Amino acid sequence: MTTVCPHCGWPDDQPFHVVSRHGTGTGLTAWIRCACGSVQVREIGPGGARILWRGRPDPDAPRERCGA
Repeated sequence: MTTVCPHCGWPDDQPFHVVSRHGTGTGLTAWIRCACGSVQVREIGPGGARILWRGRPDPDAPRERCGA
């Protein structure tokens, strides 16, 4: 995975915080929180990982500076 968070630039291949992981019939579903607070859902299988959904950070929440 060579993408970055569109909100802060944090590299997607370096998960900041894994919120949860669940095994599925096709591999694994993982909920990941970025350093800026946005959440993404990833599908991880034999072919690698892909981002299924990405939210926006909460503008009122304190967050770390990513500065990629």
